[in-house]
Amino acid sequence: MEDETPKMLETILGPAALAGIPEGGPWRASLASVRPEEGLEEIVLSLETGDGAPHAPPRVALALHAPVRGAVACWTPQHVHFEMPLPWTQARVGANAARDLPLYANVGPDGAARLVLAVSECVRRVAIRGVVDEFRADEELEVAFFTEPEDALSRYSVRIRLDTRLRPFATALAEAADWTDGFASAQLAASAARHSSLVTRHSAEPPEAARRPWYSTWYSYHQNVTADAVVAEARASRRLGMRGLLLDAGWMKSRPEVPGGWMAEARFGDWTPDPRKFPDMRAVSRAVRAEGLAFGLWFALPFVSRHAAAWRKWHDRTLWIRRGGSAEWGILDPRFPEVRAHLASLVGRATREWELDALKLDFIDSFELRASAPANAPGALIAPNLPQEAAERSNPRAFEPEIPAEGRDFVSVPRAVVALMEEVSAAIRAANPDALVEFRQGYVGPAIRPFGSMMRASDCPSCIATNRIKTVDLRLTSGATPVHGDMLEWDLGASAEDAALQLLATLFAVPQVSVRLAELPPRHRAMLRFWLRFWNAHRATLLGAPFRPLHPEAAYPVVAAAGAKETVTAVYQSGAVADALQDGAATGYVANATAAEGLVVRFPSPPRSLELYDCTGRRVPCASRLPRSAAILDLPVPPSGLLVAHR
Repeated sequence: MEDETPKMLETILGPAALAGIPEGGPWRASLASVRPEEGLEEIVLSLETGDGAPHAPPRVALALHAPVRGAVACWTPQHVHFEMPLPWTQARVGANAARDLPLYANVGPDGAARLVLAVSECVRRVAIRGVVDEFRADEELEVAFFTEPEDALSRYSVRIRLDTRLRPFATALAEAADWTDGFASAQLAASAARHSSLVTRHSAEPPEAARRPWYSTWYSYHQNVTADAVVAEARASRRLGMRGLLLDAGWMKSRPEVPGGWMAEARFGDWTPDPRKFPDMRAVSRAVRAEGLAFGLWFALPFVSRHAAAWRKWHDRTLWIRRGGSAEWGILDPRFPEVRAHLASLVGRATREWELDALKLDFIDSFELRASAPANAPGALIAPNLPQEAAERSNPRAFEPEIPAEGRDFVSVPRAVVALMEEVSAAIRAANPDALVEFRQGYVGPAIRPFGSMMRASDCPSCIATNRIKTVDLRLTSGATPVHGDMLEWDLGASAEDAALQLLATLFAVPQVSVRLAELPPRHRAMLRFWLRFWNAHRATLLGAPFRPLHPEAAYPVVAAAGAKETVTAVYQSGAVADALQDGAATGYVANATAAEGLVVRFPSPPRSLELYDCTGRRVPCASRLPRSAAILDLPVPPSGLLVAHR
């Protein structure tokens, strides 16, 4: 059946064409435009059936051509794009409730946004594609809807927001993210009627424990973690200024004799502690809390392993299954109500019986049909949340089983994920109303974020620049939800200055430390104590003051948080100029987050005094003469050190 003639609309970018409505089918489409101010437009796409009855919606796509207007880089959620997308490097976003954000942006060489595109759909999948059209010297954009199986509808409306106002990138992107948040709240209204705390909790003051440094066992121990190690790290973490401990993967029963790595060994689905390492999980929880830390536990919610007792009951209610060697595991299908009830019961019981303060609910973005996942999704080259193309390359034996549809109460997987998280969150809070939930960067969209208490940058071990970019991006799009950096590990044989760069990369997010604290060299320990003490003392500014990441096209070489009384700035690129004493603040702190000796600092008015500290907090001499007027100074701030300026 051929498509009808595309619907056309003149937009602020030029003509837009809607295609995909089958000729003679039940669906009718219309396009309209709302322009609240110059340079800002909302395209309203409406669909309805001619007979008023529900039908499966068709795949529809809106195509636009946008003038490049001097853009030098594009931005997509979590993929760290800093180049314009070429035909062979197309930028793609595959957003739904459990993956990504429906946002796309271009930025110019001045750090100003040239275009920010946002979509009001926050649950069902939205596929956004951007590519420079070499034949027209502009950018081709496409926004597609209903690209995967969806529940029958009789009408549908969605808005595509175009912002071409030349404003600072951080301002424009954060405003677009807030706009999508508003629509997500409306889409979750039915859920809020059943569990009213789920939507309102996100806008409330974040829990205190979510805004303090944490210790994570993942990079420091991986699978080789024990109860004694956890308690010892809790004691050491408290002394260094941390207030939470997350016991990551490695605590559950496994089969060490099974080849294929830790994914093959773990008995996912049962979620019972390994008695050899954790004979009494409640005792571990109480011991950690006795040290003054919140205690959290890792769960890969979607997984069920063939080696688990749960496999016999649940393997025939999976979205897809992967085989590798003698290992086999599946991704549970949340469209079955009994699957949702099982998972909610599981985490609720664990929270209650083990007295958990927090849960890390991981791999939520694996809840999707492999055929629908974007090829460049995070984790595309590793198991288990593989999109189809990567899965076929790395393991052709990953497959979607033939399972009858009977028993499912959703066709849409993303809508079922939202229903799952409603039930899971209700079960957790029934067991502990103050329990925290950590999500990873793969699933930070506005429809899923209300179920989380903290958002962590996705895995980038030892990657300083990537951790900085990810945490800054999350700060711009996560509203009031506290953002955590990926866990920090470093080479214990390196200098303390090099090690400090890992911590400084996430200065404007909540740090999570993941090194064996007892093995830290003395200068590393002094460095960690100094910078964690600084972070705790200034966290109100670091997390709550107006956030100013500069020059996204250059990967944020300077980032600042400017409050009324103090400003904190970090310089991540040698030679970049930092502004001290911003907005009339009495004190300015400037971190030298580089390996270079010295910082170039601009003073709008003469400082009263200057102090310099090395990476361990030791004060070092400052021979520079104080200026008598506004000035730019080259100051000998040590690598990974700190400048303090007083007005």
